[in-house]
Amino acid sequence: MYIKKSRFIFIIIMVAVAVSVISVGIINPFGFGEFEKLLKLNIATHMIEENYYEDIDRDDAAEMAIAGVAASTGDPYTRYLWGEEAQEYMESVEGNYCGVGLYIENNTEENLISVVSAIAGSPAEAAGITTNDKILKIDGEIYTGEMLDEAASYMRGEEGTEVELTVRVNADGSERDVRLTRQRIEIETVNSEMLDGNIGYISMSQFTEGVSQKFSEKLKELNKQKMTSLIIDLRNNPGGLLDEAISVASCFVEEGKTVTYTLNKNGERRDYNAESGAFAGDIPIIILVNGGSASASEVLSGALHDLGIAKLLGEKTYGKGIVQTVIGLGDDGILSITTDRYYTPNGNCIHGIGIEPDYNIEMDTEKTAYLSTLDKSNDDQLKEAVKILKEGR
Repeated sequence: MYIKKSRFIFIIIMVAVAVSVISVGIINPFGFGEFEKLLKLNIATHMIEENYYEDIDRDDAAEMAIAGVAASTGDPYTRYLWGEEAQEYMESVEGNYCGVGLYIENNTEENLISVVSAIAGSPAEAAGITTNDKILKIDGEIYTGEMLDEAASYMRGEEGTEVELTVRVNADGSERDVRLTRQRIEIETVNSEMLDGNIGYISMSQFTEGVSQKFSEKLKELNKQKMTSLIIDLRNNPGGLLDEAISVASCFVEEGKTVTYTLNKNGERRDYNAESGAFAGDIPIIILVNGGSASASEVLSGALHDLGIAKLLGEKTYGKGIVQTVIGLGDDGILSITTDRYYTPNGNCIHGIGIEPDYNIEMDTEKTAYLSTLDKSNDDQLKEAVKILKEGR
């Protein structure tokens, strides 16, 4: 009887140990068999709590630990935001916030903050800040590429307040100080008009929520006006929501055809196919692109180009061919993870490469910087596109 009881107790102990090991393995962020890493983290955390000369905020410590894991990837697009920074991120996706109007990224090669593009009509555009300019200082303080989120947060602020940026100009390498007044940025994402020769013109400044619906409406209006050809202007469009780009492509691509597809690190493929849309008909289309055309802009351009629907004119695109998946964590945390590379229908991945246009037409840097206010009579790329369409090339 004693032996049976001992065996029973032994079994209970072994089960308890097994459950404990499995439980620790499940919650261990470093995985099974990596207990020393978890132990090291716990020891370091307790040492700081016990020995730091002031009390620490455990909530902040947890948030920053998550941000540290994201930063360890070395990928500027994989990051964790919480609190005000998370709220500001969501405002920028919705296309409504207060700031200077810049899309920026971490240039990891130089560890500098690089400009993707300035928002049309923003203080940054009015000051002539343009693609690949580098922001070195903000109000006299040095900001590196690793401080991207802090820089973006600082440049936002109360409407009417001023901020000074020290900018390294991409065109000639010179440095200049630019004083900007923060204003409410309400992005007018889609504009259209009919040009001479029944050439429709639609510009999109960003793929924010609802852009595809606005694009479809503009397309219908131009069709009613007997449009015979179309120019889609994606210059200085830094991208945005992939689903919106797919929906815009669906206005031209046959339903069910692949617009783009993605591959993750395991080689798993996901196809994004055209949906039913406001089909524009079989008309000549030219898409205007430049170095500020990135991400979702390249998805749309690459798809219509590969499928023989449109020609590209302008300058090589930015070359951002990776997909970020955004996940909400807790009450106010946002985790952005680069999960996939995306490919054009013909299997081209343009990340770090960009897309070369069919018609390589360069334009003066100053004109590109002030694109939204540039008179169409001085827009060399637009004029060339109109000329090609009129000549039927």
